[in-house]
Amino acid sequence: MAGFGATKESIVAMRAEMGLDKPLPTQYLLYLQGLAHLDFGTSVRTGDAVSSDIAHFLPASLELAIISFTIYVLLAVPLGTLAASRRGRRLDGFLRSFSIAGSGVPVFWLAILLQEFFFAYLNWLPAGGRVAITAETPSTITGIYTVDSILTGNLELLGSAVVHLILPVATIVLAMLAVGLRATRASVMQELDRPYVRTARAKGISEWRLYSVHLLRNALNPVISIMGLQAGYLLGWIILVETVFGWPGIGLYAYQSIQHLDYAPIMGLTLCISSGFILINLVTDLLYPILDPRLRES
Repeated sequence: MAGFGATKESIVAMRAEMGLDKPLPTQYLLYLQGLAHLDFGTSVRTGDAVSSDIAHFLPASLELAIISFTIYVLLAVPLGTLAASRRGRRLDGFLRSFSIAGSGVPVFWLAILLQEFFFAYLNWLPAGGRVAITAETPSTITGIYTVDSILTGNLELLGSAVVHLILPVATIVLAMLAVGLRATRASVMQELDRPYVRTARAKGISEWRLYSVHLLRNALNPVISIMGLQAGYLLGWIILVETVFGWPGIGLYAYQSIQHLDYAPIMGLTLCISSGFILINLVTDLLYPILDPRLRES
């Protein structure tokens, strides 16, 4: 922070300004006092407050995470249910093979593979970034480009934002899909062997009503537990995905901070990601009694 080639006097002055000349217990108490006011310190690399940097980069990561997780859930539950309903058949075998292969693929390798194929080889999709270089960024309303472009009526920007989302979203969805698919399949298969399923079928209930009204509500609790953990891990995966695709979110910010040994952002992001993980698990626990009313009585 004192700059390259700094004199001893400027280094001593900078240490005093940062409070590094105080005893360690005092430094720790001052750090905790700053955290109480959401003060994570100042980034050496950007020269800005870490809280301001996080507020600037967070919307891009939220856009990527929310869209990816939504598509993941919309694919994992139906595909897992379909595999369970076709147990032992060709489709079930294909989906199981896909899930086994998918669970062993590192997310960063998958990102590079998709980037090489769809950008370098086919030239269908952009290699990275949030929008085209020539596109004007929208007026900042939420910081989420797809939302802001809709609110401002900028359809050209919306198209560019969606196209740039395809590869990073596909990477995250494919990396998570294997686990969600297997969890849903196992849970639905367990419910299919329950007596109430045989009774419902004997009464002539349609398969659609059986699955949508009765079976899935009972089968989803263990699936939600796993998906809640995946949502927490997604906050860590985003660092790899954003780095490969040059996505300007907190993941890329974290990677660049690690490269420069910029400790304040590293500590601030660690605390934020940990808090997000705890919050996601809390929301997951609150969903259990909503899906299964029997838990409200226990």
